[in-house]
Amino acid sequence: MNETRILTAAQMRWADQATTRTGASTATLMDRAGVAIAAAVIECMPDYGRIVIIAGPGNNGGDGFAAAYYLRDRRLPVTVVSLIPLADLSDDVKIYADRAHEAGAKTREACADGCFAELERWLVRASMIVDCMFGTGVSRPLEGRMRDVVERINVSDRAVLSVDIASGICADTGCVLGVAVQADFTLPIATTKWGHWLNEGRDYTGKLLAAADIGITDATIQQGWAESCECADEDNCFCVKSTSVIHDDFLDKAWPVRARLSHKGSYGHVWIFGGSMGLTGAPQLAGLGAYAAGAGLASIVCPDAVWPVIAAANLEVMAHPQSDADWQSADALVIGPGWGRAQGELLSTLFDTDKPIVVDADALNIVAARGSLRQKLIEREYLTVISPHPGEAARLLDITVEEVQRDRKKSVIALTTRYACWVVLKGSETLIASPQKDIYLNPFGSAQLAVAGSGDVLAGMIGAQLAKRNEAVSPAIAIAAAVALHGKAGERGGWYLAGELAKVISDMRQSIEQGGMRH
Repeated sequence: MNETRILTAAQMRWADQATTRTGASTATLMDRAGVAIAAAVIECMPDYGRIVIIAGPGNNGGDGFAAAYYLRDRRLPVTVVSLIPLADLSDDVKIYADRAHEAGAKTREACADGCFAELERWLVRASMIVDCMFGTGVSRPLEGRMRDVVERINVSDRAVLSVDIASGICADTGCVLGVAVQADFTLPIATTKWGHWLNEGRDYTGKLLAAADIGITDATIQQGWAESCECADEDNCFCVKSTSVIHDDFLDKAWPVRARLSHKGSYGHVWIFGGSMGLTGAPQLAGLGAYAAGAGLASIVCPDAVWPVIAAANLEVMAHPQSDADWQSADALVIGPGWGRAQGELLSTLFDTDKPIVVDADALNIVAARGSLRQKLIEREYLTVISPHPGEAARLLDITVEEVQRDRKKSVIALTTRYACWVVLKGSETLIASPQKDIYLNPFGSAQLAVAGSGDVLAGMIGAQLAKRNEAVSPAIAIAAAVALHGKAGERGGWYLAGELAKVISDMRQSIEQGGMRH
């Protein structure tokens, strides 16, 4: 499959340095970046006109000078506004500053408080602005002159292409560091960064272009993941096996064409443990989610007191009172939707089963409150998925919701490390982590999914995927595909209730199975 990788700033620095150690000079990498930037500018520029490149310190600025040289090779008018004195450029950057100047690019300085008139003179003449200020090199809030430069770019009313990442966005968390460039387009260098996807970063990225190939191999990127497990700086350590973005191939693998001679037993029986007074809808939505994702059968086990309500409300999802439920033939269990917090004894029993389980909602709250159940979850040897939202994740990690959200990638790794199971950390850009520390980022979804019951539908979908017992589909594909299809359906119009969402999911899933379009 065509993977989109994700790196932290530290992993990117390691990969860059490793590539130069194997023979490619910094100037060579800068040259390749310049070619890619020039091509991106030509692809994205709204009209023919002057390209104004804002070059900061370091190699990101050097990439801007290299791009200026190649844009001049295409006879485009270019001005490079340097935020540091040209005399202070490093040797590698100076090579391309000289080449750009010799090719006819105008080079100007705006490196003191009194030089903003020079910056604004060129901003108003730009057809497109190229942000080569900082890239992944920003680690603290932009202040003073640099903050003023960003604010002037943002009010210029010109199309903006940011190189690697919008300046002012933390490459590791996506948080705005004081102020950030509002890009219309972003060209990642070598691979995407976490800041393109998380927190405010996605809002400032604009259209994320395909990563520029500057000669850093996938093998080097994978080694960078391993090296980040051994760094001395704890703040920059992020120990993972792999990090990638979910894409449409996951869906094709998860929902192949159905065999003509298949039957309902071919697609698994999902048993959902949930429901309580006032919360009878949650397990029913999980059942609809299971069917929407392709389960052959779905059953609910609920407390006896609410069984008449749940049984009467369903045509397709079977309902059983907790006192008389023979669930041992289940192919997978979904535990927790609308369950309340008084089911600790039953939850302990369910943890003993050898069935794949999805632990969701109130079952997670019960685990968080009981040390014995935490330990039992950790020691469970069979396929287990927990699917917390940020509040539940905070309780499981004994931290605040703000801490979970501040760095979601570290939170999902902390969860899978502590509980030794698969984790689906729900929210904008849901993250999936394996016990082996592979992370899959879901780029699909919308704010429409912020409605009661949508998470219950997702829990049922994951349960359906685990119930299939298709050895050709790995847990990573199965879980990631459920999350991705749920997100894609959430982007569609025409629904606003979780029950309606399940119908959208069902239509899209059937289209995939029939070889149709997914979008």
